[in-house]
Amino acid sequence: MIRLSLAAVFLTIMMIAGSGCASRNLRPNFVNKGEILRRQWTYSIEPVSSQLVVPGMEYVAPVIHENTLLFGSERFGLISLYPKILQEKWKIQISNGVVSPIEIQNGNAYFTGGDGNVYSVSTDTGKTNWTYSLRNPVSSKPTVVGADLYVVTSDDAILSIEANTGKWQWHYRRRNVSGPTIHGGSRPLVVGDAVWVGFADGALVSLNRKDGKVLWEKQLNSNKRFSNINAELIMNGDLVYVPAYDNALYALNASNGVPVWVKEGLGSSKKVTVANGILYVPTSRGDVYALDAKTGAEIWKFELDVGIASDVVVLEKHVVFASSSEYLYALNRETGALEYRFQIGYGTGFSGGIAYDAARDWLYVLSRGGNLLSFSYQKNAK
Repeated sequence: MIRLSLAAVFLTIMMIAGSGCASRNLRPNFVNKGEILRRQWTYSIEPVSSQLVVPGMEYVAPVIHENTLLFGSERFGLISLYPKILQEKWKIQISNGVVSPIEIQNGNAYFTGGDGNVYSVSTDTGKTNWTYSLRNPVSSKPTVVGADLYVVTSDDAILSIEANTGKWQWHYRRRNVSGPTIHGGSRPLVVGDAVWVGFADGALVSLNRKDGKVLWEKQLNSNKRFSNINAELIMNGDLVYVPAYDNALYALNASNGVPVWVKEGLGSSKKVTVANGILYVPTSRGDVYALDAKTGAEIWKFELDVGIASDVVVLEKHVVFASSSEYLYALNRETGALEYRFQIGYGTGFSGGIAYDAARDWLYVLSRGGNLLSFSYQKNAK
């Protein structure tokens, strides 16, 4: 029997895949309309090795906090960086890395690690305040409101934990879903005295913040290949936007959860972004839509060359998002026309979101290859 190493197996797969297909480019004649995103420095999480390794995913988006940039890696841990001088402030190693997006509140960073723990870490010193064991990795971003932290586990439970101490307060558990599910978990949304959260069975549940008792539940996504509701829920005024991965985008009344409008085919595992009455929606089908935030009426649609889009960052004249495969895009904010496209390389891309420093007009994004890339925004580029 011949046994291949993991690296050899991966190389074989890539060679077979590459022999039958090529990078998709829907716009072969496209030319950038100026250097709208000017590439600056690149920071590598780990030294470049000559040994072939399977590319990671790196779902964790960088986070701006005061004069630092925090980001996590599934292959290392958590790093605090001074982006202006490209110098580390501190770095902590975590077994199996950081697997959830980072929430920063009251001078602390909250996240979950690949070791199955929820962490509270001081953003100033990098010292761990407390950990809470969940026993398995959790990719849901924690929500901290007041003295309470809420987090959703990979086995479909939501926990309420004291943010200052890490002490358990209550939990609510759904029945586990058999079959395939999508990476990630719904980030809990606090709506008044309730916590809204989506689950893998397609249910949206409203719970009492004090004791976790069910106030109401609605089945939004059933009889689909992937029934998950695992995107971050976003509230804007009296509407809450809920993407269901394999189905639709729902705009629900914040007071009772009743649908105000529904857009079929605009499901996603990514959150929507609202700016100046416009809703920007990255879908699981590889499109980005701009909709009227109140009515859901379509303003424009953009189809990615390949992959699916990250969360959308809204700038003065453009919207920017990363693709899970190969490209970083900048579109005209009003028309959705492509004006800039950066190719990071065939076979890689961006699995996480983008951090935007409005004070400097700089953007930061972590590639699947483990490189943190920075770009300055040139809004008047020609």
